[in-house]
Amino acid sequence: MQLSKKENNVYEELKKLNLEVFTIKDLKLIFKLDSIKAYNIIKALKRKGAIKKEKSIFTLKGTDQFTVGTSAHYPSYISLWSALNYYGWSDQTPKKILIISTKYAKETRQFKYITLKNKRFFGYNKIGNIIIAEKEKAIIDSILFPKYAGGIKEICSCLKEAFNELNKEKLIDYALKIDSKAVIRRLGFLLETNNYKKTAELKKNLGKGYEKLDPSLKKKNKLNKDWLLDINTS
Repeated sequence: MQLSKKENNVYEELKKLNLEVFTIKDLKLIFKLDSIKAYNIIKALKRKGAIKKEKSIFTLKGTDQFTVGTSAHYPSYISLWSALNYYGWSDQTPKKILIISTKYAKETRQFKYITLKNKRFFGYNKIGNIIIAEKEKAIIDSILFPKYAGGIKEICSCLKEAFNELNKEKLIDYALKIDSKAVIRRLGFLLETNNYKKTAELKKNLGKGYEKLDPSLKKKNKLNKDWLLDINTS
């Protein structure tokens, strides 16, 4: 990567500013460039492999893909199987980075965006330049969308691995806030499977009828009356 003096100055200044993700507008403001000069520098840096384009943004070479994925589509955060793997509870790496957003975004070669209602879009924080679900929210999102977290068996394994790291009261609070009978039932069952008994608040909100423990599998009519679930995973 042989950059001209001007290109190198721009590249090094972006690194110095820790601006791993930027737009042409950023370049114009920081370096006081007109549109043509900014475009030409972008074109040269991209051609020489110093930067990459993702949708309407540009990223420095080597930028973490978690940062790229959430920066390319706002608002969004890393969750589901990608978060379970990030926190070290799953040794399985999903083929695509799984990202939660309130707005639809087309799936790309690297990123899968899952749309969530505004009222369910909470429980995330920033770690470095990465916006990612809190540990508890990663579990709740996974229970809401098991197919994007390896299925209930994988989630159960991750919950067992993570159990001592998790705030159980926050887990329950988040499940109630999500306002999904399926999530409330699945979480209650999984908590009791891990010998956690303080689940009274969940049991007050079960609703009626039965849900499948894993929605991707067929019914087995192995009914758990405590949690109104068909335990269809075995």
